Amino acid sequence: MNLMKYRWVFIGVFLLTMALSVIFLFFNTFNGFGTKPGSSLNLGIDFTGGTKIYFPVPHAVTSSQVAAVLDDLQATQLPKLKYNAPQPGQNPDSTGVVRYKVMVYTNFLNDSEQGIVIKALEAKFGKAEKNQGLEVTRIDPLIGKELVNKSLLAVLIASGLMLVYIWFRFELVSGIGAVIALLHDCLLVMGLMALLGMEMNAAIIAALLTILGYSINDTIVVFDRIRENLKYRVKGTSFVELVNDSLLQTFRRSLNTGMSAIMAVLVLFVLVPSLKELCFALLVGMTSGTYSSFFIASPVWAIYKDWQERKKLAAKPAVATR
Repeated sequence: MNLMKYRWVFIGVFLLTMALSVIFLFFNTFNGFGTKPGSSLNLGIDFTGGTKIYFPVPHAVTSSQVAAVLDDLQATQLPKLKYNAPQPGQNPDSTGVVRYKVMVYTNFLNDSEQGIVIKALEAKFGKAEKNQGLEVTRIDPLIGKELVNKSLLAVLIASGLMLVYIWFRFELVSGIGAVIALLHDCLLVMGLMALLGMEMNAAIIAALLTILGYSINDTIVVFDRIRENLKYRVKGTSFVELVNDSLLQTFRRSLNTGMSAIMAVLVLFVLVPSLKELCFALLVGMTSGTYSSFFIASPVWAIYKDWQERKKLAAKPAVATR
């Protein structure tokens, strides 16, 4: 099977998906494909700031029990309410008695909206007083902007370090190909999430960093096979042919590994609704990571080396005539 025969097709698909992903970041279902004012992305409260409520409860509760109360508010009184998965907890007070509480993190609420949320929680779990541990904190949107900047910086630093590592272990062009593949994976995840209007939150940044690590691992497996095959390269075999043989040799291993990881995440996607965005990002990213390792990173390296080889062959007759 000659996969490298279609290397320019793979590059064309890569350019198309990159272009569409960038377009979806600005024109998507969340902003009515450019018709609604405001942010073009459905940013979570981790990025936009919000209200954090520590609500005391008389007994241990589950996150889904609290989420049900908030979902009811979304359907009735607060249609614009957004929230992260409620976090139940417990800790002993000064007398050693265990106190239960739950942390509810919502979008920025005014005083009346905040009162509606607290009253709904009290109706379900009992009245809460400040001396019982009720706390309300408002998170400034500036903190969210700082998180965005630091998140982007984390992705850039991770990509830069991976480029240096692959440059040291293989060569610069292979490192550039790997980073291009990583950029493709991250941008595809964000583009599809934007198109579907899914919420971008801190968990998505964690997913992107996970995808970077997963994708680069697949890429290094392929690059290692290429490097090993270079040691036993038969004279007259082009680099493109060598890359094709290396892809075929590692294809089954990478496909089996990828499918195993994807199946595990798929189970979480189906059974744990609160992790829907995170699991969706991982599913898209892992699938894309397997694809890009074979059909983006490797072809970029092969195309460059093929150009180098053709350039050398073209220069040989000129040298011989002197």
